[in-house]
Amino acid sequence: MSRGRSRTTHIAECFWPDVHEESVERAAERIKDSTAELTRAGTTVNLTSTIVLPRDEVVLYLFNGSGEAVRAACLLANVAFERIVDAFELEQAPAM
Repeated sequence: MSRGRSRTTHIAECFWPDVHEESVERAAERIKDSTAELTRAGTTVNLTSTIVLPRDEVVLYLFNGSGEAVRAACLLANVAFERIVDAFELEQAPAM
């Protein structure tokens, strides 16, 4: 049973043929650098996690921050994305 909506987030959805963990990690490091730069300039955004779906050749980068800030972070990091989508996370209560 869920506890409810915990926070609004955005996802950068990237189609990545022949995706490899090392490439995803390098891109995540570039994104972290770009989010730090944007935050220093007054636009708060941060990368919270990455999900890789290797069979689908998809990488999902999850962020806190506005959609515009996420778009700017990915562009600054030179990470190609198909779209930026709104999402929210639900905190899950432990099973009893």
